[in-house]
Amino acid sequence: MSGALVIHKMNLHFDVVRGVAAIVVLGAHVAQAFLWRLYGAGSWADMASGWAARFAVLAFFLLSGRLIVASIGSNIRRNGSFDPIDYLFNRIARLYPPLLFAIVLTVAVVATIQLFGLPGSKGSPLGTLRASGISLRLTELVQSLLLYNGLTIADGPLWTLYIEVKLYIAAAGGAMLTFGRNLAARAIGCALMLFAVWTGIDHHRFCFFAVIWCLGAFTNLPGARKPGIFLAASTAAVTLCYMTPGYPDYIDGSFGTLAQAIGCAGIAYGLLVWNGEGFDFPPWLVKTGDFSYTLYVTHFPILALALSISLALSDKSFVVAGLAAFLASAAALMLSVCAASRLEDTAAFKRALVTTLDRKSNLIDFARYGRRQ
Repeated sequence: MSGALVIHKMNLHFDVVRGVAAIVVLGAHVAQAFLWRLYGAGSWADMASGWAARFAVLAFFLLSGRLIVASIGSNIRRNGSFDPIDYLFNRIARLYPPLLFAIVLTVAVVATIQLFGLPGSKGSPLGTLRASGISLRLTELVQSLLLYNGLTIADGPLWTLYIEVKLYIAAAGGAMLTFGRNLAARAIGCALMLFAVWTGIDHHRFCFFAVIWCLGAFTNLPGARKPGIFLAASTAAVTLCYMTPGYPDYIDGSFGTLAQAIGCAGIAYGLLVWNGEGFDFPPWLVKTGDFSYTLYVTHFPILALALSISLALSDKSFVVAGLAAFLASAAALMLSVCAASRLEDTAAFKRALVTTLDRKSNLIDFARYGRRQ
């Protein structure tokens, strides 16, 4: 099989991972919003959906590590050394359009719930989804726009995005430190790495997810497929995960962290090291990768609004809960599919950034080369 065809197969493979993981997270939040209040926390459905969502999020971090490091390698090959401006434009064009859409959607949902006094407003419980209701503050909007924190009550999945951004910054810093054009670039790279770690530790899961992300990044190495090398790397990752505050679970924390770390090693080998060669994915499954990010950041407020309306109608009816769950899931999927064709067109947004900011400006040249042209 030719190299180009193998790369194409791998990209399809990664699209499938992204799409399935996003849909699993959606399903878990649907269960949390509409089923747990009927069956009760601690039920088998609660446990199953919780574990599925956790591994889906971990798969996102593994895949992120794999793809970001591969992107940095492409950046270096394309530019002769690491170009931080090219990297920055790529990240902005990828992250911000769906995020801005999610922020607008979240504000609209919270405003609707508060305006009409629906369940979840003024601190009243929003079922088992948010015991203290759903709200936001202006400072949260600013924090979210800076990709630092905020809106995690109204749009829960955003907390993983903030951790991931710190890892993007650390990766850029590492690339500048190693492949920078001059001493100034290397100094900036070192500062970026320190900044990412310093701000990252504000998130108590940062170290755990950083290890998982690095395991995904490791799979880019030429020797990653060798069983002995991969076993050594995954053993080190599992050990580090076990020593850090892990992804919270309902069972014993140490066992849960260990199980998740071992599972991640298996996912890394099965989904990242394997290149998908010889396997054809159904086109509809591959397409889920096209809207996975939009779905991930927008589904939660849609579910929250549907839950609030369903609770206003009846807080005990299985029929109302089931109908609300179906309609909310369908709405989240349809909105993501329709919006993602524009929101996830990274190349188009990058071209717009380049045109708007003018790559030949002194500021950009100084950021790229460490000197004014």
